[in-house]
Amino acid sequence: MNNPSDHGMPKLHPKCLLTELEDGTGVVLNLETKFYHTLNSTAVTLWKSIEQGAQTNADLVSKLVSEFRVEEGQASADIAVALLEFEREGFLLPRGPR
Repeated sequence: MNNPSDHGMPKLHPKCLLTELEDGTGVVLNLETKFYHTLNSTAVTLWKSIEQGAQTNADLVSKLVSEFRVEEGQASADIAVALLEFEREGFLLPRGPR
């Protein structure tokens, strides 16, 4: 099934570096802005999944469902919020026309 929301998985900006902390949370340093941002464990899991080549939103949903034992609907909503935040903070490369 070809879901439009699955098209064009964003890429992480190479100038944004994640440091994962022992408690599962993390800190991202944006080398362009010199700002640090804290991420909760869900956001860290999403970051790592994108970094490891997740191709679709369904891949991300599956990861959150298995990792955190949440419902698919909740995982999908959390992903949408996190990706908007990632985009707003400049963690993602701009999506260009294909």
